Amino acid sequence: MGLSITPFLKDALADLYFRQTCDQEGWAYVSPKDASFIEKNTLVFAKGPRRIQVRVHEQIAQEIKQAMALFDYLACKVGQKEHSAIVVASPLALCWVKTRGGRSFTDDQLDQMSKIRLPLAVFRIRDVLVPPAKIETKWETKSGKEWLDEIDDKREEAESDDDYL
Repeated sequence: MGLSITPFLKDALADLYFRQTCDQEGWAYVSPKDASFIEKNTLVFAKGPRRIQVRVHEQIAQEIKQAMALFDYLACKVGQKEHSAIVVASPLALCWVKTRGGRSFTDDQLDQMSKIRLPLAVFRIRDVLVPPAKIETKWETKSGKEWLDEIDDKREEAESDDDYL
């Protein structure tokens, strides 16, 4: 019996490939359902089968508490070495990640993008249904403001195109 190709299956495959890409490229991640501070400003991130404790700055901890539920993951660049001690994350090593829904954003995400300080990476896969060895992934990372400016530009282009109908 074969599986039906559903949007849910494609999202699950995208999440799987995101997690594998993170492991192979030196990124750790935490999803909203797994994000809870174990002690002051410290989260447990996953990197492959390992767990890494990451301490963030107080200002970033506040942003994480407010925005975590709106994005698919929070990622932190940790490299390939083993980490037995707590990693203190530079804000430059952190980013929000969107893996689902392509480049379309919910109203809540759009609202939050005007407030976030951490950059937002949209993780894309050219064709999630090809064999793993042929998977092509791409991260497109911008500030929340840059994403909003791009969305506004595209909206203006679409509105001006409507004038010619």
